[in-house]
Amino acid sequence: MKYLSGVAVLSLMLAAGIAADDSGATNGAREETRACVQCHSLRLIHSQRLSKATWTKEVDKMIRWGAPVHDRETLIDYLSEQYSDAKPAPEDSRSADGTKNSSMAPHDSRARGGN
Repeated sequence: MKYLSGVAVLSLMLAAGIAADDSGATNGAREETRACVQCHSLRLIHSQRLSKATWTKEVDKMIRWGAPVHDRETLIDYLSEQYSDAKPAPEDSRSADGTKNSSMAPHDSRARGGN
């Protein structure tokens, strides 16, 4: 019986830890949306791959410039976990000039109605 209650306690502790991790990510995403998208697209933020120290510098710089960050630590933890320099950068579906890649490049005379 002691074994079962120990297993039950351990299961509850693990479930609470997982819930806390999910809640931290949810709170971090909310903070990101509230504090960052007033000036930046999520695409810009999500394309970054920075260390925790660099995310900290970026967040602190944005706060100095007026970003309405309410929970600095949650935001830094979220950004440094989700967009870590240890993760690969996402593939960009746009060309270098910011237009969508297509079969007809902007420099193609057919795209401008030329010969």
